[in-house]
Amino acid sequence: MTDISNSADDRGEIRVARFFAGIQPERLFQAYTTPAELAEFFAPEGLSIDVDSVVIEPHVGGRFECTMVFDDTGEEAASIGVLIEVEAPNRLVGTEPESGMISAQTFTAVEGGTELVVHQTNVPSQYLTPEVEPAFQSSFDNLQVLLDRENPNPRFEQ
Repeated sequence: MTDISNSADDRGEIRVARFFAGIQPERLFQAYTTPAELAEFFAPEGLSIDVDSVVIEPHVGGRFECTMVFDDTGEEAASIGVLIEVEAPNRLVGTEPESGMISAQTFTAVEGGTELVVHQTNVPSQYLTPEVEPAFQSSFDNLQVLLDRENPNPRFEQ
């Protein structure tokens, strides 16, 4: 599920959610705060992240940085942020000082698993495109692959 909205000042917000069956919030929080795991799933299809570019300091004021590389061109897109809220294992919020965008990841235990919600606000208009939904879902698919390696049949447990 994705909601995209625009405001009059060419800024908007994005909300994307995914349910992860059989997964606890602690595990998703760990994936978002472990450089090797983040490098494996965070980039959507067509991009990659070198683990050496990832810096995560999971405390208020800590850095959250990575560089995405476009697989077809080699062009790099750095993401440089500061964590402004860290409530392990349920919430991780960062801001990108250059753009002013705020991105909140919320991990909520629900029956049978965890709902992950990414809610971005103050999003520059160039990022408010139809490609947003597939990009987020691609990253979530990558995260599911990572989690499935640990437990190959999480959806079928009783």
